Amino acid sequence: MNIFPFSMVLKHSARLGAVAISLAYLVHAHAQPFIFSTVPANGASGVSPSASVVFTFSEQMDTVATTAEFRDSMTFALLPVSSVWSGANNVLTCTPTPAFPSAGFIVWIVEGENLPGDPIEGETSGFFMTSGGGGGTGSGTNQITAFTVGKVHFYNQTSAGAPTLDVDVPYNFTATTVLASNRAANSVTVTLPTSAVSNLTQNILQPESFYLFSTWTDLPSFNANFPAGNYVFNVVAATSNQLVTVNLPESFAQPNAPHTTSFMAAQSVDVAQPFVLSWDAFQDGTAADFIFVSIGDVFQTPNPGKPGALNGTATSIQIPAGTLQSNLNYDVTIGFYRTTSSSNASFTTTAYLATSTEFTLITSGGGSTGPLVFTNNAWAGGAFSFDVTSSPGQTFTVEYSATMLTNQWLTLLTTNSATGRVRITHAAANPYLFYRARKGP
Repeated sequence: MNIFPFSMVLKHSARLGAVAISLAYLVHAHAQPFIFSTVPANGASGVSPSASVVFTFSEQMDTVATTAEFRDSMTFALLPVSSVWSGANNVLTCTPTPAFPSAGFIVWIVEGENLPGDPIEGETSGFFMTSGGGGGTGSGTNQITAFTVGKVHFYNQTSAGAPTLDVDVPYNFTATTVLASNRAANSVTVTLPTSAVSNLTQNILQPESFYLFSTWTDLPSFNANFPAGNYVFNVVAATSNQLVTVNLPESFAQPNAPHTTSFMAAQSVDVAQPFVLSWDAFQDGTAADFIFVSIGDVFQTPNPGKPGALNGTATSIQIPAGTLQSNLNYDVTIGFYRTTSSSNASFTTTAYLATSTEFTLITSGGGSTGPLVFTNNAWAGGAFSFDVTSSPGQTFTVEYSATMLTNQWLTLLTTNSATGRVRITHAAANPYLFYRARKGP
């Protein structure tokens, strides 16, 4: 994969654009854009896991700067989607690739701006619940009740270098209660160490599950609101209530950000061969700690206590041949967890600190697989142009991004050339973009 910025040749154009925008603001004060509607509606249940999610904006948006991402509320793993804009650039349709988890609680987050650069205001995040799984009756297999609190820091790795903190959802707190299958509750609350009380939301499709989820971008505020200490759950039921305390230890240190040492090899994985995914050691990691690895929805390591689970001393995992499909991009997550848990005859408690890194794994396919090289880069008339050289007949996809974040690359085109060279021109309102090419569609 080859990535290069055009910013070096655009300083003059950028200055002209800034002047034009400044004059426009003097003439006309532009209202901030907002999300006019979402389909499915915020809070909807019974949504098909394969259904597209459609955001309609109040006006034309900057399609490079405006993105939507989707995450599983339980693991907060990024869920990949294919995003397509309408011709008027005011409707964004996001199709899950592959389908969202069945009976899942899906969180969406939208960030962006209109053409003058005004950021979105109003409601920019929400959720919905997918159909399937237990059909709305719960799993029916929980022998005891489980209470969990956890804090996660999220990073992205876009090169062989060090990962960087996710700018959208860097700090996250989760509190959950999963009732034993013979129990029901009217409500569940948690009292934080700060004495603040928060309600947990009940999962409509899995009524035994209650959750609290909170995302922050400021670390001091995040830690002030969710410090170490006792988190007291109160389960309110028709017959009796239950108070359970989960302690997040003061002694826990935040794990270091996972860094994969297989990044370059992961940009062209032969699906017919086993692939060893490796990472730098979990600093001060012990057998009491836990490492979790997931690749899309096709591979994940077992949970703690299960055969094959990775403890904090592991530095690699082998992905069996045939697990991945050729010519696809997969979102990979490596998480380092410090955990503590206890159990008795009626309930379990778990507390953890975790740090997770996401990056993209790209699989190769049959046919020509030569290197992809950018040449003859140019900027003129509001458009970027460049050549991509490849093996003759090789299929490849060109993507672009304004940020280089893992989940903010957009597809420009998929093409090939009988001669091994193709000229590409891309009209763009944003004068600062990054481009990359990957093998396959």
